[in-house]
Amino acid sequence: MASTEIEKFKQEQQAEISKMTQDTNISALTLKWICDTARYKYTYNFEWMGRPIIQFPQDMIVMQEIIWKIKPQLIIETGIAHGGSLIFYASMLELLGNDGMVLGIDIDIRAYNRVEIEKHPMFKHIKMIEGSSIDKDIIEQVYGFAKGKTPLLVVLDSLHTHAHVWEELNAYSPLVTKDSYLVVFDTI
Repeated sequence: MASTEIEKFKQEQQAEISKMTQDTNISALTLKWICDTARYKYTYNFEWMGRPIIQFPQDMIVMQEIIWKIKPQLIIETGIAHGGSLIFYASMLELLGNDGMVLGIDIDIRAYNRVEIEKHPMFKHIKMIEGSSIDKDIIEQVYGFAKGKTPLLVVLDSLHTHAHVWEELNAYSPLVTKDSYLVVFDTI
């Protein structure tokens, strides 16, 4: 009986999502809200377990849903900034109770951020590589680290130019395992 009610709830949820995507007024309001709040660096106002996480909170809720669903052994993220999302992903892996890892790649891991990330209790689930995510040597390191790890989730959140994201997609999409995801942030 309970599974029938859960399934009914999920079907209703999907129907409402489908209807909402067709509502052009909601789309316009959402776009306006995102653009208007960007002037005030809205996404800079949040932390996860003491580290700044430069993301929309609703995006992180969706990432939590994805991580819970696929239970990745490895999450690869391009772009580290202050490390809040690395800590977020690592804490999700900790909650799963597995020995999963988060591999963060950034062209410039600032010393003060590295220190804070490395002393964080979730660092046991984190490895960082400094360098360009599209550099062949870095890509080789990532592939070496990823070997044999499944499921694997990829998150692209570094330089947001078309050319750079395209190169990251070409470099990292082959790593995504069946029934997993490659998520590109900040596509707005």
